[in-house]
Amino acid sequence: MSDRQPGAPWGREWRREWRREWLSPSRRKWWCASILILLVLLIAARLVASHWVASAPDPLRQIHYSPLVLDRQQQPLSLFLSADGYWRRQVTLEQVDRGYIDMLLAYEDKRFESHHGVDWLALMRSGLQAAWHGEIVSGGSTLTMQVVRLLDGRPTRSLAAKVAQIRGALALEQRLDKQQILELYLNLAPMGGNLEGVGAASLAWFGKNPGWLSAAESALLVAIPQSPARRIPSRDTEAALAARNRVLARSLSSGLLGEEVANEARQEPMPTLQRPMPRLAWHLSRRLLEQSNQGHVETSLDARLQRRLERQLREWVVRQPRPVTAAMLVVDHHTGELRASIGAADALDAERAGYVDMTQALRSPGSTLKPLVYALGFDEGVVHPETLINDAPHDFDGWSPANFDGRYLGPMTIREALQSSRNLPAVAVLDAVGPGRLLGAMRRAGAEPVVPSGATPGLAVALGGVGTRLEDMAAIYAMIANEGRAVRLTTVPQEEGEAALGPGISQGPRVISARASWYLADILRQTPRGGLGTPDRIAFKTGTSYGHRDAWSIGFDGRHVIAIWVGRADNGSMPGALGARSAAPLLFSAFDVLGIEAPDRTPPADALIASTAELPRSLRQFHGASGQPLDAMRIVVPRDGAEVQLSSADSASLFVRLQGGEPPFHWLVNNQPVAMDELRREGWLEDIGGGFHRLTVLDSRGRSASAAVSLMP
Repeated sequence: MSDRQPGAPWGREWRREWRREWLSPSRRKWWCASILILLVLLIAARLVASHWVASAPDPLRQIHYSPLVLDRQQQPLSLFLSADGYWRRQVTLEQVDRGYIDMLLAYEDKRFESHHGVDWLALMRSGLQAAWHGEIVSGGSTLTMQVVRLLDGRPTRSLAAKVAQIRGALALEQRLDKQQILELYLNLAPMGGNLEGVGAASLAWFGKNPGWLSAAESALLVAIPQSPARRIPSRDTEAALAARNRVLARSLSSGLLGEEVANEARQEPMPTLQRPMPRLAWHLSRRLLEQSNQGHVETSLDARLQRRLERQLREWVVRQPRPVTAAMLVVDHHTGELRASIGAADALDAERAGYVDMTQALRSPGSTLKPLVYALGFDEGVVHPETLINDAPHDFDGWSPANFDGRYLGPMTIREALQSSRNLPAVAVLDAVGPGRLLGAMRRAGAEPVVPSGATPGLAVALGGVGTRLEDMAAIYAMIANEGRAVRLTTVPQEEGEAALGPGISQGPRVISARASWYLADILRQTPRGGLGTPDRIAFKTGTSYGHRDAWSIGFDGRHVIAIWVGRADNGSMPGALGARSAAPLLFSAFDVLGIEAPDRTPPADALIASTAELPRSLRQFHGASGQPLDAMRIVVPRDGAEVQLSSADSASLFVRLQGGEPPFHWLVNNQPVAMDELRREGWLEDIGGGFHRLTVLDSRGRSASAAVSLMP
């Protein structure tokens, strides 16, 4: 019989019985002990698990990224293989298209933001599917687990390897935040062959940065790492296409893409060829990476301009006989920033020594230094653009230079002498200002001229008798274009340079006056150009070194200087090559690519604009270092006061040379006429005995010159 009262609820009676049975004083002690033991076990398990995770080998390792050089717009100029032989361009999360990130997470790890390295639900699902189907149907690895596998580099097909991967993923989540882990995946995801990471893959397959990817491009880069050996588009286009479309379908079903966008993406052509990695400004890029000792360098160059100029120069060089090559620099003469740098037309052309950076090679500048010579003459007050100077044979202390064409044109203005690149007038002006002044001006302009060790610079410097680099000549002409103030060439973008070193980073000391700079620009803009380019917009000068070894053309407009060198890297001769024929056409073609900016033609306040007749008397005709007009008549061999050793004690022949004057000439020795060709300025005086003699010569205008000479037996 039950002792339950009639009408008493069964639930209340049951609860009372349960309390009496299980919450008795003895039972309460048992319950407390059990709960305490369970808590201890849980805490111990947690401590063991934490220790197991914490003691896991550090999955992080040194990652070798591909050295990269960028242009002013963050576009890649040159990418080099990493130290371990991979194309692996480092990118940050902000540099990758957000659509790609969303598509990757939706396809690979939709709970990435919430799990702690392992998605246990996904692992259980994967295990049940594998047990049911007898094979792996879907993976359960998170992005963190995949990063651990990529860092470790070992297969994870065994149970022990999978457990180790889980352990590593849990450990990695304790060391890095989600953004760092995601960035590791973006940089290490296998993309087939020696391509790793979305940055390198985007360049290889689409030729662009990963910041602007279409839906189809994003889907392909999500799909390739699942089976990189099979899904490389160039190897199996159909497999790559199918994998891409599966990612697009998943993105459509998850709501990432609309129907119209997904359909357009499915119709987008699949790339079938892997593009070459960027190799623009190769020589400069290598030099900057070596100097910076970093794997990432940003520059002031313009990748688009660099690419077009490299193509133009390469197309021209391949039409030239081997081993002729060429080099080019483009400089902003307002800031000193390099916009383009081509050390050789093709860095891989061994027959043309393409591996040599000809922007840094020492070469003879030929006539390209003449503008600076005349600028120094302008500032010294010895010449003006309209000063008359005589283009005629002249002896400079035993050296008698000749013009390139072997002809002499007689009196002409300085303007005409520079435009026609006559040698004698340039040497005469340098003789008046001094070779040391010229080298000093070159150095102040930022150049590093090289003369033979221990040698004193001579007048031959005016004609290219000094070693310079293409970079030196670009700096000199940038100074001329910058109103005579030196411009420090730099590859650092201007805003970075100003932030680091303060305003005016590119501005150096004054080298020539603004007046001399304006004179030069005015003269060089009117240089005959043989039908090349638009007249009167580009100031330019050409040059050819001795032996036809170097051909130059350097010019500037209102913004840029372009300097071009043509020659052989082995310093060999190019018979018949001239700066005006070889380098000048390249110069004007380069300006066509760059675009010409109109120069400021406003003359400085102190510029003297006048004809020859209107000039002050001292500037109408050039007087050399001696203070005499260049066409003044004088005996240059033998010198006045010279002592000449005779071959015989009784008589000898004496060689004489006259400079200046107008034929016919009449020679006298000790006021006695002697036989001599009346039309020649040099010859032999026969049977001159020893002792002191006075030589005298008269020309057709009645002018005379004399020299005293002692003939020693």
